[in-house]
Amino acid sequence: MRTKWRRDGIFLFLLVLLVIVLLFPVYWTFNSSVSTPQIVLSKNPPLFPLSPGFISYQEIIQRKPVLLWFFNTIYISLGATILSLVCSLLAGYSLSRFKSHGQQLMGYILLLSRMIPGTLLIIPIYMVFSRMKLINTYQALIIMNLEGIIPFATWMMKGFFDSIPRQIEEAANIDGCNWFSSFVRITLPLTLPGVAAITIYSLILCWNEFLYARTLAYNQAKWVFTVGLASFIGEHSVNWNQIMAGGILFILPLIVFFIFLEPFLISGLASGSVKG
Repeated sequence: MRTKWRRDGIFLFLLVLLVIVLLFPVYWTFNSSVSTPQIVLSKNPPLFPLSPGFISYQEIIQRKPVLLWFFNTIYISLGATILSLVCSLLAGYSLSRFKSHGQQLMGYILLLSRMIPGTLLIIPIYMVFSRMKLINTYQALIIMNLEGIIPFATWMMKGFFDSIPRQIEEAANIDGCNWFSSFVRITLPLTLPGVAAITIYSLILCWNEFLYARTLAYNQAKWVFTVGLASFIGEHSVNWNQIMAGGILFILPLIVFFIFLEPFLISGLASGSVKG
């Protein structure tokens, strides 16, 4: 019994230590956002804020269109997430259930397209979108986010579909369901953990995207938050307090998204383990 307690105590200590290490950058960002510029730039800044204040938050909200950047980011992220979720579900199901040499080849080509760096594609993409009159539009940013999400999400969903026995769908077909009806009523509920995982992955990827957003949207009214946050870096000086304050505001919606989706992820895992 003592050995078990000692083992559990060591595990708990290591777990708490890991959480502290992972959350310390977030804490330090908040600490810098509520400190004065002199304290932030000092050689030995204090671990805890000496005279905390929220002047940096007030300044960026008053001087910058933060709410507009939030709206643009949410609109683009949700649009790209919903479209990528629909495409990856259908594509992943197709790769898992309908086997053919050409189809598998297209799946590998889709995966290889994700390995091409964005810096290599940005110039031809800009030229194509310029001819299509899509520069400085939400559509261009959503399309480029889809390009980054769909390949990985498709293969992730393929793995979830592969883990579901085909006999379940065959039984549904015997009862009168066609392939689409069995997919919606039988297979899709069992892949709820994958749907939640892809949703979280897509939101994080869209929320943090900078390269295409900076290149394809030059108008400040179409900026997302990552581009707006980079605008705090001036030519001669950098206001780290405002950057840190903007960083805290930037990660808050992601935390809310994860808290909202986490119960679906856990319930989906439990449901899938029982029904499988």
